[in-house]
Order: sequence, then C-alpha cells, then structure tokens
Amino acid sequence: MKKEELIARLETIKFQMVADCMAIVECYDLDIDDLLDITFHKKKEIAFRAAWMLEYIMMHKAARFCPYVEKLLALLSKQQNPSAMRHYVKIIALMTDKKAFPIYKELVKQIDFEPVIEVLFAWLVDPKTLVAAKVHCMQSLANLTPRYDWIKEDLEETIDHLMGIESIAFFARAKMVKKQLKRNPIFAG
Repeated sequence: MKKEELIARLETIKFQMVADCMAIVECYDLDIDDLLDITFHKKKEIAFRAAWMLEYIMMHKAARFCPYVEKLLALLSKQQNPSAMRHYVKIIALMTDKKAFPIYKELVKQIDFEPVIEVLFAWLVDPKTLVAAKVHCMQSLANLTPRYDWIKEDLEETIDHLMGIESIAFFARAKMVKKQLKRNPIFAG
C-alpha cells in the first residue's frame, strides 16, 4: 500500500480503530518507513493510528520490525504528538522488558540507550506529557536500570517527586516500578 493511500485509509477510520488498523496491518505489506513518517503527520489522529500500527507490528511481527528499531529510537526526541509519544515509549518498554522476545533482547544489547534515556527522563518530568506516556517512560527507564545502574537513584528521586503531583494511574504504576527497582540487580559490565 502506498503512503498516500495509507494516510487516506487512516483518515477515514472512525469507530473500530483497533479492528480497522489491525486489518490493514494484516492484509497489506506496509512500509515501516512510511508508518514512521506518518507518526509525524499534521493530523494528530492519523499520527496516532500510525503509531498504534507500529506498536502492533512490533508485538506481532518482531522480525519485520527489528530493522527499524534504531530509526524509531533516533526519531524519539522529535516526536511531539502526545498520543504517538505513548506508543513510541510503550514500544521501548516492551523491547527492554525482561520478558521481551529473544530477538529484541539480542537487539537491545547492541543499542546505546544513553540518548533515549535523556528523552525518557525529559518526557517523564514534563507536565505536558500524558500520563500514559509517562508510565511507559518510567517503565522503560526501570527496565534499563540493570544495564545503566546510574538510572536507579535518579528514577527513584523523580518518581518520589512526581507521586505528589501526578494522578492515581501514575501512582499505581510508580509503586510497581519502585518494587522492580528494589529487585533489579545492578548489571556489572
């Protein structure tokens, strides 16, 4: 499906977004570069739907998605659409999870996450970032703690500060992340 056709299809989706987007992903060999570009579309709904599709592909077509991980990470700091941000950071949280698919575990070992970590912390403390994105930022950072031990103390302090300001949804995930941080061994090497 050509990029322009995909944008037109995404623009017409109204009521069954999940089913319609899933059908497009399953029925067409979508160009992931095009999807990444569309996540920056000026119409926020189109960008959001493209980001949702990226997350779906990441979860259900790992071998197809892996070659685009570094591009997604490079684009992370440029993403301004709050709904698309959520899917970008959820992809990172899923990839860095200890239960991630083996293909992602191997890929993650090869990636320098330092620039990504900076973005995740910035989004986490930004009052304009949606709570759904913040919890995935927090989870991603916690997942990276065994490899980057310096994150742990900074993340704990940040969570403590934000727990007094953020919503109940944030508070619930923050408690889970704090437990994870207590269990995480620090990676040596």
